[in-house]
Amino acid sequence: MEIGKTHVDKTSAETKSIGFDYQYYFFLWKVLSLKDGESVGLEVKDDVHTELKDSHQILYQLKHTVKTKQNNDPVNLSSLDKDLWKTLSNWVQVITDKADNRATLKNQLEFINKTSFVLATNKSSSKSNDLINTISDFQNDSILIEGFNENIGKLLIKAKDDKVIEYIKRIKDLNPNVLSEFIRKIHFELNENEIIEKCKKEIKADKVPENKIDDVYASIDSAIREDNFLNIKSGKKIKISFNDFYLKYRKYYDISRSCSLVVRPLTVPLPDKMEEQIFIQQLFEINDTTDGDIEDISEFTSQRLKFANNIEAWLFKGELTSEEIKQFHVDTILLWKNEHRRQMRGPEEENIKALKVIDGMREKKLTLSDSPLSMELSNGSFYELSNKPQIGWRKDWEKYKK
Repeated sequence: MEIGKTHVDKTSAETKSIGFDYQYYFFLWKVLSLKDGESVGLEVKDDVHTELKDSHQILYQLKHTVKTKQNNDPVNLSSLDKDLWKTLSNWVQVITDKADNRATLKNQLEFINKTSFVLATNKSSSKSNDLINTISDFQNDSILIEGFNENIGKLLIKAKDDKVIEYIKRIKDLNPNVLSEFIRKIHFELNENEIIEKCKKEIKADKVPENKIDDVYASIDSAIREDNFLNIKSGKKIKISFNDFYLKYRKYYDISRSCSLVVRPLTVPLPDKMEEQIFIQQLFEINDTTDGDIEDISEFTSQRLKFANNIEAWLFKGELTSEEIKQFHVDTILLWKNEHRRQMRGPEEENIKALKVIDGMREKKLTLSDSPLSMELSNGSFYELSNKPQIGWRKDWEKYKK
């Protein structure tokens, strides 16, 4: 027996948020597609809109569904789809908006003349969609406006949903001349599922190396999300022009084309029982930190993991060879060995000498394959080596080898 969805399932945040995410990624795709003189807005003139340099604008309504057919493809966009009719109705209200100085037939036609209307959705296309077929027939001059209205009237008779009936009537009530011009400017982008891949294709089209595309995408996505949040917080509209994008986000492309290694942020969680890590045990022994200092332990662990994860990513993506990494470790160990030898000659107590070793290492900025590493990654490299352990701080550090 099939159990119905719970109230929590019906109102889950994931189901609702995917629609917002779909809208955002569509916006990001259009931003990455910008040409000189163009701009893109998010929830300014429509869900998304673009302004072209010839003063033409494109209004995008975005509709996403989580409903699927038996083959797991999104459901078809049907002739009486509520989202479809709501979209057309919204556009009619925009066209005839008195508050935006479009009460007259002349102003409505002027607005339509400079505007294209696009419904983009992940819903599947269907040859049996009578509305889309009717719009296509009118655009191809296969039928006149009277034929269009007749076909819409048939759909009105079939409609059961009160809202759909309201939307259809609003469209039929539009002035015939305005309706004719409006229909000619309607377009559909169906089966829009792989928007993130389209974003990455736009980045690739800007001659970004294949192994850097994901990094550029992640950096731009993160930066634009943050800027959008700050704009909303300060009451500003979200609109990005080509020049805005060029000035604020071009640097991520520049970084990808340079020979410098791209440092990825740490995305994995910190391990449980961090205090049991060998490198932390070594630091406990010399009193560099204590078991109760969670802040230090977390910071040092983050530095170690960030270094280790980036080394792994650089090797996997072909940005470094195993020989380069091996040589880096040889040089780093030699750097440690020289400092360790120097400090161990002193007359001080063992732990004091060990602290001088670790302090000396923390001040060194390393270079890997001609790319200077940050102090964070440099420190992380020493923590990683002492965790294996291939280096240590006291004279008897090799006791940590097992």
